[in-house]
Amino acid sequence: MLFHLSDLHLRDAQDLAIFGRQLDSIAARSAEHLAITGDLLDRWDEELLEGALDALEARGLLDPQRLTILHGNHDLASSGGHPRRSADLWRLALRFWDPPPLIRLRRRRFYAAIGRRAEGIASPAPFVKTLPSGLRLAVIDTVPIPWRPLRVKGDILTVNHAIGCVRPAELAWLKELSGDGPLVLLVHHYPLDAPEFRWTPRSRLRYFLSEVRVPMIIPAEAREQLWAAAAVAGTRLVLCGHVHRARLE
Repeated sequence: MLFHLSDLHLRDAQDLAIFGRQLDSIAARSAEHLAITGDLLDRWDEELLEGALDALEARGLLDPQRLTILHGNHDLASSGGHPRRSADLWRLALRFWDPPPLIRLRRRRFYAAIGRRAEGIASPAPFVKTLPSGLRLAVIDTVPIPWRPLRVKGDILTVNHAIGCVRPAELAWLKELSGDGPLVLLVHHYPLDAPEFRWTPRSRLRYFLSEVRVPMIIPAEAREQLWAAAAVAGTRLVLCGHVHRARLE
């Protein structure tokens, strides 16, 4: 049985405790494999990442045959998600974008931290693994690393950090993927149409900005390319996250 978690957005010890209860439920059902498709962390925090790995290890899940992890945009970012405290709000506003070299460094550290605990659970995409049941899991990276985080048109501000992407080299790799057994594709971003997040300023900002928009999708042309490559590879199922909603088609 394949289990799927995504967008846990762990921030503190309380979140780790809730994560542990989720893992208890999964372990109790004798899961063959658990896939975590990004945003395990709400923002980059290597100590919290180690805590999450401790929780997985305590339940016998820190094994490449039982666990696959890929990163999401939040795992590598400074900002965090929806604020719980005033400090979160300031960090969200002031650190919403990180320079690409910093993101690349954190991506290396994310996978190195997991690799030190158990090899084969996670590695930079693309990669594929075959489970004892014969099920194959293929992973590609849909998280962009943009130099231009904002776009302003009139009084509308669009924040680009949540937009997904597909890389031509990874799509070519997927098309050439061969092997026996059903194929499941793991990505972080939602490969279907989805509404963007919108916020209307209610302070003095409203005199300068009428709306802030945060698109959450992979652009339409890139989505079509992804689905075409997945079809060529014979993909049976796509597991993703990012927009925090369930959908089956």
